[in-house]
Amino acid sequence: MSKYTPMRFDIERYDGRINFGLWQVQVKDVLIQSGLHKALKGKPAPISSKESSAAGKDDDEEWDDLDLRAASAIRLSLAKNVLANVHGISTAKELWEKLEQLYQGKGISNRLYLKEQFHTLRMNGDTKISDHLSVLNNIVSELEAIGVKVEDEDKALRLILYLPSFYEHMKPILMYGKETLKYADVTGKLLSEEKREETGK
Repeated sequence: MSKYTPMRFDIERYDGRINFGLWQVQVKDVLIQSGLHKALKGKPAPISSKESSAAGKDDDEEWDDLDLRAASAIRLSLAKNVLANVHGISTAKELWEKLEQLYQGKGISNRLYLKEQFHTLRMNGDTKISDHLSVLNNIVSELEAIGVKVEDEDKALRLILYLPSFYEHMKPILMYGKETLKYADVTGKLLSEEKREETGK
């Protein structure tokens, strides 16, 4: 009986449009929970020929089984249009790396596009704070997935500066008299204010 127990998780299939970085984190977590994540590094090379001989056929079969399970879990998390682009890749490591190559765009055009989204993102008057935060966090996640570090204070300032006019009274509360701006503090206060307004208290 295999020691790797399959676990079921509700993960949105990657279709090339949703956030690749977040999808990748979720799939990796599934592989970790299922004991299959080692396959992402590829089959380990034996330290010596003596060790290779001692490993035996059983170890090879166990590794092949782990790799097949990991690759299968990844493929089952892909939409058909994306699956068609990695068809024929058999190992989990090669499959993982190919998906990164295809969808984790690190080119200058993608980097500039994401930076532009971050610097021009404004919250519309009819948008909920929670929905706006989701969009902002999604952009930051994609930037960090391609190696662009976004400072915590920059996120907080970006959020404050582009709030709708009816949150104007919150800006002094959020910004002034503080040595540093913390994104978690700013989002917490804004969500509390939104909840207070919704309940009429």
